[in-house]
Amino acid sequence: MAAVPNVAVGGPVTQVQEPTPGASIPFRRATTFRVAQLQTSSQLLTAASAQVDVVIEGSGYIYGIDLFVNALTAGNAAATAFTEDGPWSALDTVILRDVNGELINTSGIHQRFANLYGGYAWFKDAPVRAEAAPSTDTANIFSVTTGAGATGGSFLFHTFVPCGLNRRDLRGILGNQDRAQKYSLRTDFAASAAIYTVAPTTLPTMNVVRHYENYAVPAAANANGSPQQQYPDDFGILHYVTQSVNPNAPVGGATINHFLARLGNTIRLMVVVLRSGVGATPRATAEGTLPTRLQFNLGDTPIFVESVAYRRMLMYRRYGFDAPSGVLVYDFMTDIIGHASDELGDDYLFTNGLVNAQFQVTYPAGYAAGSTFTVITDDLVIPPTVDIYA
Repeated sequence: MAAVPNVAVGGPVTQVQEPTPGASIPFRRATTFRVAQLQTSSQLLTAASAQVDVVIEGSGYIYGIDLFVNALTAGNAAATAFTEDGPWSALDTVILRDVNGELINTSGIHQRFANLYGGYAWFKDAPVRAEAAPSTDTANIFSVTTGAGATGGSFLFHTFVPCGLNRRDLRGILGNQDRAQKYSLRTDFAASAAIYTVAPTTLPTMNVVRHYENYAVPAAANANGSPQQQYPDDFGILHYVTQSVNPNAPVGGATINHFLARLGNTIRLMVVVLRSGVGATPRATAEGTLPTRLQFNLGDTPIFVESVAYRRMLMYRRYGFDAPSGVLVYDFMTDIIGHASDELGDDYLFTNGLVNAQFQVTYPAGYAAGSTFTVITDDLVIPPTVDIYA
């Protein structure tokens, strides 16, 4: 692994324009966005998964970490093909944690869905179904190579591990100045069978390049001596992204209650992922047999009673691209201009004190044994001392 650079604590003393001389400068204006390259992991893909942990050395406030995952084959002769979730499934596990617990815990493909619908990938840079990728930069953005060519089985993609919610208010950023309690990022390499349905002749070495996006701790005063806020007004909000397979599996020709596992926090997004059966393309199979009725209840109160066509219409209007197979999205962060992210929080779903919340889903015939209903939840813990509407 590459050496970790030393990054100085604190930010530059920059000249910030002041409407009122001597006035206190707010954190968002006083801070400086920075990027540092962390450790790069390289490992030959095999038939077994491999755990990879990296300590997040750095300073300032963590906004998030970009993962650039890439693998290049050579001398291939096999008719290589990727799994339904490939190449994102090359990351078996993505976990961001500190000494107190996990903030992010997803698989690679579920992290991709969280990126798409959490406001971190406003433009779909790569296909997640049959649609063409908008980006043609196959050296830096996204690429998969199938077939029997020499480089068949090569791939590259980016995925983002978020802490901050958006660049506008930086809610959710984490202080990273405590040398005694460091954050770590686990990005496990998947087994080759999770990536390929037909593997290349020789499995490639996969690289994970990590870029640490952070905001500086502003100096106590700027160059003119005006005081500067050194932490955000909303500092202390914790941002979680987790996945949970519901214990009640989908059943063809039945209405199933899927109770939410994460209650008590403030929900900004739920991504439902349906998989039908245990074949090679369970999400695509589910796409062909989507529910005939969807109902979401808070306690005993129905909030949404709708069809898939209505939900997919909302998703397209709010995000601007077609949904991946088997994916349905319930977002609560379109309260500014009707597009996701940069939200004010007016639509957040506060679940503290709720006894239960559930999806009641009516399934058509065709769901076989092994079908799953997975919920990716993007939620917040807001300290009682923080008023996000102040």
